[in-house]
Amino acid sequence: MPIIDADAHVIETPHTWSYLEEDEQDFRPQIFVRAPDDGAPRRPNQRNEYWVVGERLISKTNVGQDVPADARDLSNIQARLDHMDEIGIDIQVLFPTFFLRPITQAPDVEFALNRSYNRWLADIWNNSGGRLPWALMPPLLSLANPDKVRDELAFCKENGACGIFLRGLECERNLADRYFFALYDIAQELDLAICLHAGNNSVAVHDAMNGDPLMTFKFPVMTSFNALLEHEVPARFPQLRWAFIETSAQWVPYVLGEVKIRLTRKGRPMFADPLGENNFYITTQKTDDLPWLLGEIGDDHLIIGTDYGHKDTATEVVALKRMQEDGSLPAATTKKILETNPARLYAL
Repeated sequence: MPIIDADAHVIETPHTWSYLEEDEQDFRPQIFVRAPDDGAPRRPNQRNEYWVVGERLISKTNVGQDVPADARDLSNIQARLDHMDEIGIDIQVLFPTFFLRPITQAPDVEFALNRSYNRWLADIWNNSGGRLPWALMPPLLSLANPDKVRDELAFCKENGACGIFLRGLECERNLADRYFFALYDIAQELDLAICLHAGNNSVAVHDAMNGDPLMTFKFPVMTSFNALLEHEVPARFPQLRWAFIETSAQWVPYVLGEVKIRLTRKGRPMFADPLGENNFYITTQKTDDLPWLLGEIGDDHLIIGTDYGHKDTATEVVALKRMQEDGSLPAATTKKILETNPARLYAL
């Protein structure tokens, strides 16, 4: 089976928005360059460039400098494939960078930007020999029109999408909210995984946290993990697969303990096999105590990603190569994490 990087990224460029329709050009994100000597404070790894969408400035942070630039933004697809060969990866599942934080609350703007992004990734996949499947951007503000949403998702599925990108909070809601059930129905029908990636699409929470990365991006994913199990949402969609991406995995046993407490209070039994019964998959990373974690949750639902193209606490460009070569895990466990589990999650 192929070696699968379960979480890699693409860095968006102005070309990303070249798929906008003629009547959508007013929605095109612009680039604002701040003077480097303006005296304003900088966060770590913050550059002087911003995307501008409406009145929101979106800092171009978290860009990894340890990979080729033209591979990072996929302006040279062959360069990306060559680098994948070098670091021992057959397939990378691509996730966005631009959309990790709130972008817009206008349904027409969201649909236009997501549609353009999806067509950009479709073209990348069609020129990658199938080695760059991707997580699509769903038009969540259009869920009142499920046929429109389904048509968009069906196009993506036909053009290499293997999952649906969601942040830990969406539309000011956690992912157990009934608002998203129409999306889950479509995802189950099209055999697309639901991918809860570190990120936040709640303007209120994002702005209140003032950019704190743990509270803003990581904890919302853990909160939705708990809510989905506590409210037994996956049981409504038994064929749907769920992934929890780029938040490590060491927190899982703790949250499962919290789920048990909450279900018990409701008079509901705890799942005998919480991850297996609910089709949950979680990305591990180098900082996890894997021997301990494997004893707690086993190896049937762990996956791993490089966070390729980024520079943060989850990034390890050679993560899969290290796991293949260091011999610290049983060979059967390594095979599951690198091959079997992500292939099953993403239906590859």
